[in-house]
Amino acid sequence: MAIRTATIHATLRLLLLLGVPAIALAADADADDPPRPDAGKPVSFLRDVAPILVRDCIACHNAKKAEGKYAMTSFAQLVKGSTSGDGPTIVAGKPDDSNFIDVLLPDADPRMPYKLDPLPEKDIDLLRRWIAEGAKYDGSSPTEDWAFVLHKTRAVKVPAAYPVAVPITALAFSPDGTRIATSGYHEINIWKTADGTLDRRIPGLPERTHAITFSPDGKWLATAGGDPGQYGVAKLWAVEAGGGLKAVRDLSEATDVVFAAAFSPDGKTLATAGADRIVRVHEVDTGRLVVQAEDHADWIFDVAFSPDGKALATASRDKTAKVFDIARKESLATFPGHGQPVDSVAFSPDGKTVASAGEDNEILVWTVGEEPKQVRKIGGFGGAVFKVRPSPDGKILAACAADGTVRTFKADDGKPLHTLKGHTDWVYAIAFSPDGKTLASGSWNGEVRLWNVADGKPARTILAAPGLPRAK
Repeated sequence: MAIRTATIHATLRLLLLLGVPAIALAADADADDPPRPDAGKPVSFLRDVAPILVRDCIACHNAKKAEGKYAMTSFAQLVKGSTSGDGPTIVAGKPDDSNFIDVLLPDADPRMPYKLDPLPEKDIDLLRRWIAEGAKYDGSSPTEDWAFVLHKTRAVKVPAAYPVAVPITALAFSPDGTRIATSGYHEINIWKTADGTLDRRIPGLPERTHAITFSPDGKWLATAGGDPGQYGVAKLWAVEAGGGLKAVRDLSEATDVVFAAAFSPDGKTLATAGADRIVRVHEVDTGRLVVQAEDHADWIFDVAFSPDGKALATASRDKTAKVFDIARKESLATFPGHGQPVDSVAFSPDGKTVASAGEDNEILVWTVGEEPKQVRKIGGFGGAVFKVRPSPDGKILAACAADGTVRTFKADDGKPLHTLKGHTDWVYAIAFSPDGKTLASGSWNGEVRLWNVADGKPARTILAAPGLPRAK
């Protein structure tokens, strides 16, 4: 495989986060042709109108990008119209007096959606009918972000069999090591490590899952992910007898993707972070938010607890890694040694150093303190290093990269142990089994590979796409 540069990786990650789909798996709430309401049934804003606006309007009229000074992601803003003072956009009961309809007509100048195909006549008729019926909002509050509500509550039909594989952006071994959970499309999938067969599918998740992690005692599982640019959430699941999962609560809801989740060493708290640049720490038993901190200037891709649970390390697109004191709610260290976005962080077993890695194609090990000092550099990667993870005993450091390899090193001095070759695409996710004897890696093309840690030899390959036959 030709080596792909960090620049290409960054471009594709941006497309990924903006919602450009890797595959078209199923029709969902924002499909090209939303279902029409029955003739005798009132038009619902959330069910009928909102999918049209998501498809054709809010990309240019949202809180971050309000073309024409018009943001429409709250109902109050949608009705009021532009902040430039042109008057109300929607006049309830009077579609002919509503500028919202006028600018959608084929002969409008300018016509909306701007520089795109005009809305189908049936969509304009539906919007006209909704306004004629009173332009009512059927959410909780006219000031809430209805796009957020829509993505949180929409039902997505996941196909019984995937037509193509999806990138593996997260994976984790079960507490007993007999199963491995992998990211899917609006779901996570559980596979048996003994033979690679599918054990079960867990639906009800956002489009992409970026983190899967079990609590140290094996009683909980946390996932983090989202619908890029629209909705993000960390979910807490109770692990049931036999390996089943029961959804308990949603945490850290945001209007963009939640990338990271990590349990504290005692399993009592869960830390999350994502595109909103906020680190949150919740009590696991109650869901109570105990810490909220915003110290990075850009997205946070990874979080890791120190061995004593008193500090958090973070990795950010702002090209820094940080260490945060949880009790005092203040920064302990900012490491500026990376020249590119930082994708991953991990503490050493004694908590005195942190290993961070990212799109400068290397791992840097540095001391925790007011003036962190680099003590080691681990190079040799042919692309961005997406994840760095320590073994359960802390003696081995594993990393995966855009060059399609997984590498292991001695944690105390950085000396290389094994280079695990076999993937033919970017390797995004890695995880050690609880006993530290097996390492799992997941790649962009949907493959999960299991490796023997002792000798670096392959043990099993799983195509982690339910119902998709492996090419012969």
